[in-house]
Amino acid sequence: MPRLNLVQLTLIAAQNIQTADDVRRDPAVIKAAKQFAADSVQTFRSGSALAREARSSWLRHSPLTKGTGTGE
Repeated sequence: MPRLNLVQLTLIAAQNIQTADDVRRDPAVIKAAKQFAADSVQTFRSGSALAREARSSWLRHSPLTKGTGTGE
């Protein structure tokens, strides 16, 4: 059974940590992350507006809210 080379594993782990940090600091990644955050906020707002409008429409069209239940 081959033995683990702990020095090599440590070196690879350190290189991967450095690469991940370089990616995290990349200006294009930072810009895309900020745009994603802004888009997410707008998506939440749009989704909330959709839910309000759907509920309002449901109440306008539901025979239970029209009084007699005959579909006036």
